[in-house]
Amino acid sequence: MAKKNNAEETIVDVQEVYTKTELFIDRNRKGLAIGIAAAILVVLAIIGYKYLIVQPTENEAAQSSWKAEQYFEIDSLDLALDGDGLYKGFIDIAADHAGTKAAMRAHYNMGIIFRDRGEFDAAIEHFQQADFSDDVISVLATGNIGDCYVELGDVAQGLTYLTKAANAAQGNNGSSFTAPVYLYKAAIANMELGNKAEAKAMFEKITEKYPKAQQFNDAKKYLAMLKAELS
Repeated sequence: MAKKNNAEETIVDVQEVYTKTELFIDRNRKGLAIGIAAAILVVLAIIGYKYLIVQPTENEAAQSSWKAEQYFEIDSLDLALDGDGLYKGFIDIAADHAGTKAAMRAHYNMGIIFRDRGEFDAAIEHFQQADFSDDVISVLATGNIGDCYVELGDVAQGLTYLTKAANAAQGNNGSSFTAPVYLYKAAIANMELGNKAEAKAMFEKITEKYPKAQQFNDAKKYLAMLKAELS
């Protein structure tokens, strides 16, 4: 009989739970319906924004930029910047399609053009607007900003960006290529600023983690020199 009573009590408890749930739904049916409808609308709005606004905008920007990118690849840099009268150049693409991937590529490419022309302030401005989520290109843009500051004589500011690029590179898929490049540049900047211990640590990372890097042999030489000086 004790077992029977326990079973009956359990059944009553479950029934009470269901009853309370039903009462809650009945009393809040309107609010729940509004909440569900609002959630559905949010999901539909996100999907609609992506496929009806973002994707067509990206496609239009890509179609506008292919010729400028082609000019850039063949080193027709004035045409790449200004366009040819029929197709837009990077300057107009960046202005007319702001926020798109094509505009960010335009800014990055303009950064390269102005850097190579020695117009480092302009190059920095464009690299800063090349806000890529891509692991490799974002590192290159950051590293290029560092290079430009070094060229302008602001080694301390350059070191900030070179170190940031080196740190980011070590955590991404392109680390075997980009990390030793910016570790080496940051180490050289540290040496120029008299930060020998910091430079030594960066050269050590190159020699320990990137033995196949182009910078390996030079890093090894500088490391030996710094070890002798700091011992």
